[in-house]
Amino acid sequence: MADDGLFQMDLNLHPNEASGLLAMEDEALLESQGWDLGFWAVLDEGKIEDCVAAIGHRRGSPQDEGWEIERLHARVTGDAGKTEDAEAITRDHASGTVYILGSHFGSKSGPLQPKRGFVARFHEAEVEQVTEDPAMDLEVARRSFALHRVVNDAFKEHGIELVPLGKKAREALIDATIKRGKKEEKKWSGLVREDDYPINVEGAAFRQDGSLLLGLRFPTAANGRPVLAEIEGIDRLFERDGLPEILGFWTVDAVGKGGDIAGVRDLALHPTEDGEELHLVTGNVDSRDKQSVLIEDYPGGRETVATHFRCAMPQDAHSGELRGEFVREFPGLPRVEGLAIADNDRAYYVIDEDEGVHLRLTRFLEGGVSG
Repeated sequence: MADDGLFQMDLNLHPNEASGLLAMEDEALLESQGWDLGFWAVLDEGKIEDCVAAIGHRRGSPQDEGWEIERLHARVTGDAGKTEDAEAITRDHASGTVYILGSHFGSKSGPLQPKRGFVARFHEAEVEQVTEDPAMDLEVARRSFALHRVVNDAFKEHGIELVPLGKKAREALIDATIKRGKKEEKKWSGLVREDDYPINVEGAAFRQDGSLLLGLRFPTAANGRPVLAEIEGIDRLFERDGLPEILGFWTVDAVGKGGDIAGVRDLALHPTEDGEELHLVTGNVDSRDKQSVLIEDYPGGRETVATHFRCAMPQDAHSGELRGEFVREFPGLPRVEGLAIADNDRAYYVIDEDEGVHLRLTRFLEGGVSG
């Protein structure tokens, strides 16, 4: 057990840069693996077809023992091209399709990189054994800066007040991208514009009505609070000319200690008797141990403590302000990369630490997530 009262399982699998976390739902797959509980995780260093992992708990084992991790080997269909930096994983409840999103961001010092702007999907029910090669078909859509353009246009249309974009971030992430597109005559040239914001997607969760919440690590709201974009039709990115629609934006009063600005690290939606409850981990706006133009421009977002919040999601609404309720903080653990709610209302977190992947879990206080 970790010093903070959480059970910790060490799950080393190179590359060890873990990101999102999602509970498995297919009982046949769990049965075939001999697991009573399983998760999908994404690893953000490498091509997406090599960066999906399955984490499982051996049936009948004690809670803090019997954990296994396997990398899946996927056969890519759809768009060819390089992919990198998978950050979010979620499931469409209606179809059982698992979606994976790249960050749509760039390197710490810019520019934005099209290879990070992908969406991929697979059908969980079609995975029979996680160790098969290939274990699944992974459909990839890599439409350079398509989602970037949709989100940035919606920022203006919906009038959301965002933190002003810093000089270094603008030069490195926007201006340098525009310059590269023109100089190299890229097909995507013109999709990134001078008054744009770089977007960094780090969390995603489908609502019960089929819309998708995207958690942004950057930009934040003008008051430093994290921003969620609610999207309809993310599947249209797999069509030749289709585009999703932004239904609205949410801001969440969910900034932890140590800073005055916070971005989303991951999020999950949990069904309750009254509707849906949003869970999100927020934290610093970029890695504090690396040279980052965001950290230079926003020093108040360097040391923000990774913190888990929750709040009820209003029904029949797609935008507004949410008040986060504190659940747990992670002082000394800035890289809390994934969050899932499963197994009788337990919270599971995946954490990058000491060149390893760690899975931590705890029961919610006060009677669980629906309490």
